[in-house]
Amino acid sequence: MLLLALLGCALHTSRAGLVQPGDDVVTILTYDGTSYRLHLDEDSEAIRYLDRTVVKVEGRRLGRGLWVKDWYVQDAGDGSGGFVGRLRAYGSRLVIDDRNTKRTLVIADGTAPELRDLVGENVLLLGHVVGGETIQVAAYRHLAPDASAP
Repeated sequence: MLLLALLGCALHTSRAGLVQPGDDVVTILTYDGTSYRLHLDEDSEAIRYLDRTVVKVEGRRLGRGLWVKDWYVQDAGDGSGGFVGRLRAYGSRLVIDDRNTKRTLVIADGTAPELRDLVGENVLLLGHVVGGETIQVAAYRHLAPDASAP
């Protein structure tokens, strides 16, 4: 039993790489050129739609497979980590529960009014903080099967 516990801990790993979605398979290509197949659950399913971004994933590894338990975006394609998470309406404001910072951030009024249609959906926001945990959105991606990539 102790051997199994030690083996289980030894299989825990973290890897960072470029997301490469396929038809049924999502892989990341690490900086050293190694490719890992990602096994996604409900919490990590948004990774499937983060092509052209660098994501750091943590979880259990077996061979070239990695069962994702935690993740965040390192490079959203513009050099920043962006802000990624589920959009929520909070009164008349929009907020995002950001995976990268582990905080709830407010979206500045008027910066992306079309985001209102995506309340409850996972998105990747590009922009910058303009004060008091408020994001000025410059661009966004809807992380869903039918969404078109920019």
